[in-house]
Amino acid sequence: MAAIVNHRIVGTRVSVWDVLHHLHNNWTVQEIADVFDISAEEVQAAVDDIAEHEDEVWEVHRQIEERNAHGNPSEVEAKLAQARAKRLAWLAEKQKEHSLEACRVGNRA
Repeated sequence: MAAIVNHRIVGTRVSVWDVLHHLHNNWTVQEIADVFDISAEEVQAAVDDIAEHEDEVWEVHRQIEERNAHGNPSEVEAKLAQARAKRLAWLAEKQKEHSLEACRVGNRA
């Protein structure tokens, strides 16, 4: 029997809001189960939880959408920019190393 605790499918990271998003876009229970690699019974438990706590679920969904619309706080964006720059520098270095190695191999032939 599938269980829902704190609006999350037990044993997974799938929340009722994940399921709600797909239901709202006219996905079937089986399609949702397939995308999250869970059983249709687990999805149905989430659907039942949504129905049982409909007002609360929709209110939290509205809050999530509102927060998403505002984007990340500036400090998070700064950290993301630093991480991107670091990743791009690493990638450029690896490409340079690969290019140099290809030249060495080509010169041996």
